[in-house]
Amino acid sequence: MMTLLPRHAPIAALLALLLTLQGCGFQLRGSTNSIAKSYSSVWVVNSSGDEALRQITVQALKNTGTEVVATSGNVLEILYSRPDKRTASYSSRGKSAEYELLKEIRFRFKQDDKILIPDTTFKARRSYLYRETAAVGKAEEENLLKREMDQDLAQRILLAIRRSTHEAEQ
Repeated sequence: MMTLLPRHAPIAALLALLLTLQGCGFQLRGSTNSIAKSYSSVWVVNSSGDEALRQITVQALKNTGTEVVATSGNVLEILYSRPDKRTASYSSRGKSAEYELLKEIRFRFKQDDKILIPDTTFKARRSYLYRETAAVGKAEEENLLKREMDQDLAQRILLAIRRSTHEAEQ
């Protein structure tokens, strides 16, 4: 009788953990199906002119199962995008040794002219060390960091949409 308890204890603990997580509404980070359930199609309007951010956001929406269309009652409008690059530190010779990349975006989300997410601003920031001897490699690193910032901002937009969906359901 005593040997059965230790053998079933891990299973019972796992079951208790799963029930607790399910009960509090926990979802894995990648589970974005709530967007597709609430908004089967979305029109992405790019007023900012930032085509790279628009493409990454469109792909992120498609990955949730949401259809991106040319016109819809559900409108994600990217209003503003401002990238910036500044020197974060200098070398002993007075040259730039580290750069900081910044990006600020503003967006809103509407459903049939009802604003679900008012104008919202997100910012992303990355930095990298710079050496003149590796200028080509550093240019590639900068481009990669810019893509990462766009992906981060797109995910934050989707999280805001998911949060507004969840709040509307309650």
